[in-house]
Amino acid sequence: MRQILIYSPQEKPRQALAGEIRVLEIAQEVVETDNFEEAVDFIRNEAFSALIIDDPTPEQHRLLCAVNHGVPIFYLTSQQSFEGENVQPVLKPFRLSVFLTALIAGAAQFEQSEDASVSLGCWKFNFAGKTLSYKETEIKLTEKEAAILNYLHGRDKPVDKETLLREIWGYGEGISTHTLETHIYRLRQKLETTGITFLTGGGEGYRLVCSNSSI
Repeated sequence: MRQILIYSPQEKPRQALAGEIRVLEIAQEVVETDNFEEAVDFIRNEAFSALIIDDPTPEQHRLLCAVNHGVPIFYLTSQQSFEGENVQPVLKPFRLSVFLTALIAGAAQFEQSEDASVSLGCWKFNFAGKTLSYKETEIKLTEKEAAILNYLHGRDKPVDKETLLREIWGYGEGISTHTLETHIYRLRQKLETTGITFLTGGGEGYRLVCSNSSI
C-alpha cells in the first residue's frame, strides 16, 4: 500500500494537494499534519513512499535527512538552497501536473529499491510491494496482511486488538475482532516456515517475533 506524508502549516493548500493525490489514486493513504514534530514521529514509525514538506527550515532539513531512510523528499519551497540525497526541491509556484508526475516517479522508484525493505529475521519485507522475500523465495501478501506486519514490526510490546482494528481497518460497520483474528490466522499460515510469528499478550494483543530460521 503506497503511503505519502504531507507536512504543511498551511491548511487549505495542504488539504487541496492531499485531495488531488487521493482523487487521482496516486496513493492509497495520505497522512496530513501541520505539526513538524508529529511529521517526524510518523516518518520514524511508519513506512512512506514519499514525503512532501512545505518550506522547511535548515534545521528541519537536517533532521529530515537523518530520519528519512532513503524515502524521497519533495520540498515545496521558494528557494533552491537545500541539498541532500533523495531531496528534490520543487520551486513555488509550480505546475501541479508536473509535480505529481515527479511524485509518482519518485515513489515508484523508491518502492523498488532496497531502502523500501525492512528485515524480519532473514526475510526482507517490502510494505509497498506487499512481499516477503528470502533468496529466490517470495511470499505475496494481501494489503491487510502487509499492513499488519508493517504496524507490528519494530514494536517491543504487544499491540491490543482494538488498536490494530482502528489503525488498519478504521472504525466501520461490520468490523470486529473476528476480522482481525481471521487475517492473523491466514497470515500465520503463510509465515509458518519463515521463522516469523505472533505472540499474544495475555490473549489481548499481538507482538511480532522474528527468528533467523527459514525454509
